[in-house]
Amino acid sequence: MTSEKSEDQPVEEVQEPARRTKRRYAHELYPHGEPSHARPLEVEVPYLYSRAMGLEIEDTGWFKNPGKEANDRIMRLIDARMIALQADAMLQGLTGNEAWRWVVMRAADESGEWAWERAEHYGVEPEKIKPYPCGPEPEHHDHFDNPDGRRWGTVTQAPGAESACIDCTEPIMTHAAKNAVQP
Repeated sequence: MTSEKSEDQPVEEVQEPARRTKRRYAHELYPHGEPSHARPLEVEVPYLYSRAMGLEIEDTGWFKNPGKEANDRIMRLIDARMIALQADAMLQGLTGNEAWRWVVMRAADESGEWAWERAEHYGVEPEKIKPYPCGPEPEHHDHFDNPDGRRWGTVTQAPGAESACIDCTEPIMTHAAKNAVQP
């Protein structure tokens, strides 16, 4: 909030619009299915990979959050990757031991690179998914430049929380603001 005052004018308070990060939580981009409703694998697999991306620990306070919450988060991440890979194998038509070998080989990757690549294969953009909170928001975040044709780019570490960065946030459109924009 800012105020400007002169002797001729009354004090005017200008309310800065609320902001939110440009990255979204997985469920905002890929909504949960209805309870007791089996969605087609073509819909469920991208949802499951986005959920796994949302449970990643990078860009969270996980590293400063030892204890049960941090351990639970890792277990949920491992489970989410495994379930996404299993659904992926089924969608590919793999069955039995062939499917199980395909899943286990990829699930053993602790970096999550296989899950990231398979998510991209199904049209999920992992870089647009904000990980669910786990501990305090980090005191720095990354800025990514536009990748080249090989998907290579430069990552720059920026000081401050992502939620406070003008480049990484956007104004929240309130109901009143949306109505004012419409013709």
